[in-house]
Amino acid sequence: MFAPLVNHTQGFKVNKYALFASAGALLLATHAFAQEDAALEKFRAAYTSTKGLTYVVIPSDKGDKVYRYGDASREAAKKDKRGFMLFTCASPRVFVSDSVSDRQALGKAKVVQAGEPGFEDLDAKYIAGCRNPFVKSAVPPKSGK
Repeated sequence: MFAPLVNHTQGFKVNKYALFASAGALLLATHAFAQEDAALEKFRAAYTSTKGLTYVVIPSDKGDKVYRYGDASREAAKKDKRGFMLFTCASPRVFVSDSVSDRQALGKAKVVQAGEPGFEDLDAKYIAGCRNPFVKSAVPPKSGK
C-alpha cells in the first residue's frame, strides 16, 4: 500500500559508478590477458617449430619441472590451438590455453631442442628421475671407432 522511500537519483549514481568501475576492471584484465597471450604465442612458436624429441623447462617455486614432447604432440598443437601435450616420465600433462595458470606457466617456459646448449643435461635429468624402462634417452648414441 505504501511505496518505499527511495531516492532514485542516488541509486542511479551508484549504479553508474559501479558500471564505470566494472568497465575499468575489464580494460585492465584485457591488458593482462594480452600480455599473457603474447608470451603464450611465443611459446607456441617455439613449441611447433622444433623437430624430434624436445624438452620444455617450466620454472616454479618448487624448482624447474622438465617435460618433453615429440612430433605427434607438435602436429596436434598445429591443428588445435587449445592445448599442449607435454610428458613427464610417468604420465602426460595437458596444458590448456583457456587455463590462466597454464598460460602463466607456459609463458615462463623454455623450449630446448637437440643441438642447443643444455639439451644433454636436460636429457640426463629427465632419464635419471625415470623408472620407466620404455623411456629412452633423446640423445643419439655416439658412434665410436
